[in-house]
Amino acid sequence: MPLGKVPTPVDGQPPGRADVVIVGNGALGLFLADELMRRQFGSVTVVGPWAREGGASQAAGAMLGCFGEVTRETLRNRPQRSRFEMAFAAHERWEDVVGGLEDDAPGRLPLRTADETHVILNAVGAELDSINFEAMLAALDEYKQPWEEVDPRTIPGYRPRTESRALRAVRLPTEGAVDARAVLNAVQERLLREGVTLVDATVRRLTEGSDAVTGVELDDGRLIEAGTVVVAAGAASEQLVQPFLDGALMPTFPGLGFAMLSRRVVGEPFRSVVRTPNRGFACGLHVVPAGPGMEYLGATNRLVDRPTDVVPVGDVRFLAQYAMQQLDEDIARHDVVRYLTGNRPMTLDGFPLIGALPVPGLYLMTGTYRDGFHCAPLLATHVANELQGRPGVIDPMFAPVRRPIETRTLEYSVEEYVEHTLAAWFETGAQAAPQMTTAQLANSYRLHATQVYERLGIDYGLAPDVLWYAAGSLTGARRIARYLRRGEALTGAAHPPATAGATSGEPGIARTTEAREGER
Repeated sequence: MPLGKVPTPVDGQPPGRADVVIVGNGALGLFLADELMRRQFGSVTVVGPWAREGGASQAAGAMLGCFGEVTRETLRNRPQRSRFEMAFAAHERWEDVVGGLEDDAPGRLPLRTADETHVILNAVGAELDSINFEAMLAALDEYKQPWEEVDPRTIPGYRPRTESRALRAVRLPTEGAVDARAVLNAVQERLLREGVTLVDATVRRLTEGSDAVTGVELDDGRLIEAGTVVVAAGAASEQLVQPFLDGALMPTFPGLGFAMLSRRVVGEPFRSVVRTPNRGFACGLHVVPAGPGMEYLGATNRLVDRPTDVVPVGDVRFLAQYAMQQLDEDIARHDVVRYLTGNRPMTLDGFPLIGALPVPGLYLMTGTYRDGFHCAPLLATHVANELQGRPGVIDPMFAPVRRPIETRTLEYSVEEYVEHTLAAWFETGAQAAPQMTTAQLANSYRLHATQVYERLGIDYGLAPDVLWYAAGSLTGARRIARYLRRGEALTGAAHPPATAGATSGEPGIARTTEAREGER
């Protein structure tokens, strides 16, 4: 991790008033502040704990890629395609963003740590890996992006255990990576130079008067008045704005992720991002060059009830073991320099919540899940435009007060859950009785998912990670069911309008021959 001068937040009493107060000092908040200052919008104050413990941005691997993240779901309907094209538009901005920040980088070290990505297809996961790998290639061709198939053995640094070796690999020459922590420090350095006030504190609550939000109260009781408050506090955003919306905002769940910054001791270093396709409820296993002698290993994912910076021992074991097995056996001798935990904001429907709330003076930008750091420069432009009364640059369907966008039927959701649980099962090397077939295992997961829906009593298809969460958390299940039932009572309909999703007429997830035979 590049080390060097780290900018210092404001000392003593923060300003009593600002034209815009941004709650949250992750990538979204900092890039928005930078964009507002470029436009000479007025006085800007950013409030957020300097250490950012538990924040998603400070724990990010910062892969500058969107095609490496493609799955079968990415382009399946209009909402998902629109979200992907938001990431694609953000991807095209990063070269200019990095160039403009280089002079502010700590120690003047390069912010870009890799210029390309290798996506590997190994047999450690399950059929979902192959499905998503092929979907990625189809998307690359559809959007006319360069790629080439390569011999996995030629990838610098890639030396997995023999039984975990890749069967195929492709090189994506336009998808590299940056050092997330160095980028955040560089933006902060520029903000301080431009006169933005950075307050090292946590916002306890938003203040109001005359039916409008008028500012923020800090955790120590100090007040900052504001013309506009933008809440960009990631997984902590919901608790700040929900009191003003009488439960109308859909739930957001923290997606707890764990990663490691490690120092290479022996062996050939990685010179590109090397990753698997997305699989098993997460973004796939990956290694990212992180500066001279350093490598970022990531990342786990699990939805939890509340933001935390504590991860289960099982997640630590998972990441360490499978990085050694699937990426490079020499990782076993790496020195761990830093453990990273972050809470990604995941909405009930999986789409971001970006826009003005129906309370004067209040704007929300959250729900970006794993795309927040990557999309921050684009979203900064969008929000700055809207604050100035100009047209935005992302799809208006992602407005924050809405019914959940519908993209899957219950049947589709159950089959998707089965595929993800099988992928996780095989990647972790779990064992069943010798006489139990994969089809029988799939059927047990199918029955489990069906029973979860029966207990929830809802008629809305959840994403696999949300369904997994609802199955294991009574708190989460109650939040989901309460919100959806309340929406049905208010609208008289179990689903959003069909035009919001595009599920009608879509084929279900194809089952393997073995699975179909196992059902007979």
